[in-house]
Amino acid sequence: MRAMAKQAQASRNSPVFPITLGFSKLLALFKAVVLLSTASIMSYASQIALAPVYGGIPTSLYHSKISAFVFAAAWVAKYLPFKLPFRARNLLPVLSLYVPAAQRTLARHSDSWGPFWGPIITEGVTFYPLLFLTVYSTAHLANFGNLAADGIVAGVFAACFWNIRSLVSKHLVNRIGSSWILTRCGLPNLAGGIYALVSPSLLFLTAIPAILHTSMYNSMCTPTAGLNETLAASNYTLLARQESNTGYISVLQHNHQNFRVLRCDHSLLGGVWESPPPGFEYVSQGVKEPIYAIFVMLEAVRLVDPPPKNPNPKALAIGLGIGTAVNGLIAHGVETDVVELDPVVHQYATEFFQLEENHTAYIEDAITFVKRENNNKGKDRKKYEYILHDVFTGGAVPASLFTMEFFVGLRDLLSEDGVIAINWAGDLKLKAAKSIVETVRTVFNGCRVFREDMPEEDTDKAAVDFTNMVIFCTRSSDPYTFRAPVDADILGSIARRNFLFPQFEINLDQYFGVSGGPTLLSESNIDTLIGWQETSALGHWAVIRTVLPPVIWENY
Repeated sequence: MRAMAKQAQASRNSPVFPITLGFSKLLALFKAVVLLSTASIMSYASQIALAPVYGGIPTSLYHSKISAFVFAAAWVAKYLPFKLPFRARNLLPVLSLYVPAAQRTLARHSDSWGPFWGPIITEGVTFYPLLFLTVYSTAHLANFGNLAADGIVAGVFAACFWNIRSLVSKHLVNRIGSSWILTRCGLPNLAGGIYALVSPSLLFLTAIPAILHTSMYNSMCTPTAGLNETLAASNYTLLARQESNTGYISVLQHNHQNFRVLRCDHSLLGGVWESPPPGFEYVSQGVKEPIYAIFVMLEAVRLVDPPPKNPNPKALAIGLGIGTAVNGLIAHGVETDVVELDPVVHQYATEFFQLEENHTAYIEDAITFVKRENNNKGKDRKKYEYILHDVFTGGAVPASLFTMEFFVGLRDLLSEDGVIAINWAGDLKLKAAKSIVETVRTVFNGCRVFREDMPEEDTDKAAVDFTNMVIFCTRSSDPYTFRAPVDADILGSIARRNFLFPQFEINLDQYFGVSGGPTLLSESNIDTLIGWQETSALGHWAVIRTVLPPVIWENY
C-alpha cells in the first residue's frame, strides 16, 4: 500500500505524459503491442481448437467476458506491492507452445464437464493464464509511472487487443487450413515463436518436448497411426480431415454398420449408408441411403401441385451438406446451382459422398451471391423454380441467412410459380422458432410447415419440443397440395419411400397462437437470433453426443 501511495503522490506531481519518449521507451511500447497482438492470435486459436469438442457457440459463450476480466486483473496486478518472482515475458513462449498438448489432454474430460464448463475449464488452464501474463508484461512495458497516464494507456491497449482480435478472425478465417502454421496447432507455435523473439530466454528450451509432441505425437495436430487405432476401438475410421473457413471438417466411417458421415466441428452435416441399413440388406439400392430423413423431405418441392409451368425447372441450393437433396434433384433432370461457403465441404461431398458433377457450384457467401444475382438485370438474370435453404449446423444457423432482407433476396430469385423449402432445427417452444417462421411468412405466401416426425408427447404439456422442420412457401397466394410420389420420385430409396412426402404438418395458428407478436428478424436486430441460439446450441451438444460416442468428438 505504501508503494501505491508513493506512486499516486508521484503521479500528482508529474505531467500526464512525459514530454519526450526516448528510444528505449518506444522499443518497450513496440514490444507491448507485439505481445498483445500475439495474445489476440492465441485467443482465436484457442476458440477454433475447442470448437470441434464443444461447438462454436458454447466455446465462445463466455470467452470475451472472462478475457476482459483477466485483462483488467492483469493490468491492475502491476500496482500490487509484490512482484512475480520471475520475468513473466520469458514464460510466454513456453506456455504458448504447450497449449496444443494441454488441450489434447483436457479434451478427454469433455463429456463429464459438458459444453458450459468444459470451455471455461480448458481455457482456464491454457489461454487465460497466458493472457494474464501477456497483459501483465504489457502493463509493465507501457508503464509511465503516472496513474492518470496509465489509465489512458490501459484503455488504449484494451481497445488495441479487441480490435486486433477481431481483425485476426476476419483475415484468417478464409485462410485457415491453407498451411500447417494456419491451423489450430500451428497458430500456437507461431505465437510461441513471436513471444520468443520479443523476450529471448534459455527457458525456451523447456518447450522442446511440447514442440516434438505437437509435430509428431499429437493426433489433433498431425496425422498419426494412433488416431485411427483409438477410433477403431469404437469401430470408426477417419477417412479425411481438414480445417476450413467454417470449422474442422472430417469424414468418418463406421466399420461394422457401414455408414459414413461428414463432420463440421461438433456437428454432422449429413451421412449415408454405404450398404443398405440393418434390416434392409435384401433391398436393391438405387442411390445411397441418407442417415437423416429430413434431407429427402426438402426434395418435396418437386411434389408441389400445381407444379411450375417451366418444363425444364432450375433449382438453387443454399448450403450443400453431403448433397443428398441436390443429388435427388439432379437425378430428376433439374438444373441445379449450389451456393456453399466452405470449399472443403464441397470437395468432400464430391470425393466421399458421390455428389453428382453436373451442377454449378458457387463457393462463396450466400448473401454475396444473392445480392449479385439480383443486381444482374440483363438476360442472364437467374430465376429458379425451386430453392432449398439448408444451413443448420452446430445447433445453430448463420443468423444473417434468416433475416427478412435475405429472404426478400431469395424471393426475387424465385419464379412466380416457384417454391422454396427452408430447413430449421430447434425447440419449437423457444422464441427463435416463432420468429423464424413469422419472418418467412412475412416475405412469402402459402407457407406450410412440416416436422420430421410426430412428437413423443403432448406438445401443449411438453417443456421442450425439439424437432427438424421444413417450411415450404411460394410467391403466389394460391393454395397448393403435395401430390403422392410415384416410383420415379423414389429413386429406389428406402428413405424417400418413407419420408419424401411431407406428413406431419404443424398448425401454426394453433401451435404458436397470436399473443405476444414475434420479433421479425432483420439486419438491424440480427443479434437477437444469435442470443436465442445459445440455449439451442447447448442442447444440441447433448443431442449430438448420443449420435456418435464421446471418443469420436474428443479425438480429432
